[in-house]
Amino acid sequence: ALLLLFPLYRFLTGLFPKELPEFFLHDFLFLYCPFCGGTRALSALLSLHLAESLRANLLVLPAVIALLCLDLRALFRLRRGERTLYPIPTWLWILLLAILLLYGVLRNVLMIRFGYDPLGDLGWFWNR
Repeated sequence: ALLLLFPLYRFLTGLFPKELPEFFLHDFLFLYCPFCGGTRALSALLSLHLAESLRANLLVLPAVIALLCLDLRALFRLRRGERTLYPIPTWLWILLLAILLLYGVLRNVLMIRFGYDPLGDLGWFWNR
């Protein structure tokens, strides 16, 4: 389903302005959120550039794999006639939130303390 919707995604992103509005964490605090680089990572993944995708955002590949697995599971549940297609327990939501928080902190610590900025957007500020 994602591959079929990709042309629509490309069309809709072409309608966005080239300069996106300012994002507080990125533009004023010079920090990355856990989602920064996600669009670049997804684009690289769809172009089959795996290393570039992982460099842009490490969470995109596992998220795509997890979503594909959830979709397959939902398809099997639908064929069995079950009503709840996406049963996700509370503990899993908490785990996902913890992973996002840890990844957001870790990527900023690596940039500020060790100068590792794979996106190349904010290293200039912290490494001067």
